[in-house]
Amino acid sequence: MAVAVLVFFWGGRFYAPLIGRVLGERADRVTPAVAINDGRDYVPTRTPVVFAHHYASIAGAGPIIGPVLAILYGWGPALLWILLGGVFLGAVHDFVATHIAVREGGKNLTVIARRYIGKGAFVLLLFLLVAILALVCAAFLDLSATALTSKVDIATLQLSPDQTMFRVVDGQAVIGGIASSSVVVITACSPLIGFLYLKRKWPVWICSLLAIFICICSIIVGLRWPMSVEPFTWKMMLSGYVLIAAGLPVWLLLQSRDFINVHILYMGIVFLVVSLVAAAVRGGGQISQISGIPISNWAQGSSTLGPGWPIMFVIIACGAVSGFHSLCAGGTTCKQLRDEMAARKVGYYGMLLESFLAVCVVCCLVVGLSLQAYKGYCYPEVAKGNAVLTFAMSVGHTANMGLGLPIAAGALGAMLLLEGFLVTTLDTAIRLTRYLIEEGWATFFGRYDVFAQVSQGPQEAVELVGADGISVEEPHIAGDLRTGPVVETRGLSRIVLRTLKYYWVNSGLAVGLMLLLALTNSYLAVWEIFGSTNQLLAALSLLVGTTWLIRRGRVIWYTLLPAIFMLVTSFTMMIRLLVKTYIPGWQAGQTGMTALLVADVLVLAMAVGIIGLMLRRWLAGDEKIAE
Repeated sequence: MAVAVLVFFWGGRFYAPLIGRVLGERADRVTPAVAINDGRDYVPTRTPVVFAHHYASIAGAGPIIGPVLAILYGWGPALLWILLGGVFLGAVHDFVATHIAVREGGKNLTVIARRYIGKGAFVLLLFLLVAILALVCAAFLDLSATALTSKVDIATLQLSPDQTMFRVVDGQAVIGGIASSSVVVITACSPLIGFLYLKRKWPVWICSLLAIFICICSIIVGLRWPMSVEPFTWKMMLSGYVLIAAGLPVWLLLQSRDFINVHILYMGIVFLVVSLVAAAVRGGGQISQISGIPISNWAQGSSTLGPGWPIMFVIIACGAVSGFHSLCAGGTTCKQLRDEMAARKVGYYGMLLESFLAVCVVCCLVVGLSLQAYKGYCYPEVAKGNAVLTFAMSVGHTANMGLGLPIAAGALGAMLLLEGFLVTTLDTAIRLTRYLIEEGWATFFGRYDVFAQVSQGPQEAVELVGADGISVEEPHIAGDLRTGPVVETRGLSRIVLRTLKYYWVNSGLAVGLMLLLALTNSYLAVWEIFGSTNQLLAALSLLVGTTWLIRRGRVIWYTLLPAIFMLVTSFTMMIRLLVKTYIPGWQAGQTGMTALLVADVLVLAMAVGIIGLMLRRWLAGDEKIAE
């Protein structure tokens, strides 16, 4: 863990400024949040608040569940990939995506691809991103339901049968209901926090104290009234919430809810660090070198899960690099930054903190569980494994060893940390899917009067003037508006097109896609293709960033080399899934295999098309953009 701190410090102190110089970051440029400031999506916000929202959105379950599943290969390979991937791939990807989205008027990845690669790339990438987000949401929705219903024997938690902390079912304690109740309380209090820090301009530190108080109250409520519903009901409740939240102003629920919940996440990370340091100092010695998770378990991991490359690199997912982060950067984050330099703080440093969380998870697994116990929770020979419970029990034993806390208390803390991450990511991902669907309608039906926006002139740039009086030219903003003839609509066609402009309709489509996958597959079935498509999206995002740099005559190796590595890794994994799992499963009539097979084939086909269009544009040698 100490080595990880040094590596991440070096990355943030020296490598991040290097990437900033390559990108050409400047403090005096006016950001889209300041220039547009529509009070709904474009809202200039203080950097600590944006960081909280961004970090809560990107972290999700990835840096927790990924290392839990992948450490079967040994903690050494997992740790090495998290460190190198975090500094040279993941953080660079996030910084580049955030900076470019801000420079391009707060537009998402698809719009940027259309500007620099062409409309064909836009259409392919649009469908690709919607498919990937559906997989992300499906995996996290099922994980949230799994967390809610995770059970463990009372004796394992070292609790007496008459304990009152957890609800007991058939002699097993349900340890997830408390965290789910906490989520409900935090969500209900979110509008108040948003009103105070944004509308009343309360200082961030006061809002933070209030947020901590709300978090404490939510845990007390959870202990008193733990959630007790079926997984299907919980999935429907979450789906209804994100359906509504995706259409409301960003500050009302999404941003403010993330701001409150991130304090649990921050405190959770501090709790993990303190527990690990205390365990090291106290030297509990409960797990011997022989029985513990080894530094390398490559042979056993490969025989159980398949070859370490590409599988381990894909399973760890968000702990090292994640394409989903580019969607957050180009969806909500870029519309909230008050100055361009904040892109580095939010993008690069946010990813480093996520990778550090993944390192803490690896350490807790090594300290808290023997190899036998780990496999019993995560990869049992009979029944289905539970990565959520594996993480909770590793934290429980680590806190018990280091701080002398009951195992149950540590496990509860782990559940609070994980459930909060899951719901914040779902919240953001559905809104991002809504954005993409709306971009698609505006493109496909842009010639009709309902969607058409006619520009005021042929210019390819619009001057944006910020509150400080500094004016700059932001390219292409007016270029997105239609200049050709507009087709008038009447009757049913007009009603249909107007319906497609409603927030709730597009949010409903996003939720419907999520449920289609989540109700037919568990997170274990979705995780591998989620990780593969997620890493593929990271590669494509870096390639779009490379195209952006080429047009400006800048150095490209810092984005191109990571893109090539992730491209080869993700393609190999997706082809392997197709041949080894989905086609045989579909032929055998396994439930949910058809949706996964179709998703795999479509994603591969669209990715090949996008790469082909990029290569053609690179070889065309377009005229450089002067800055």
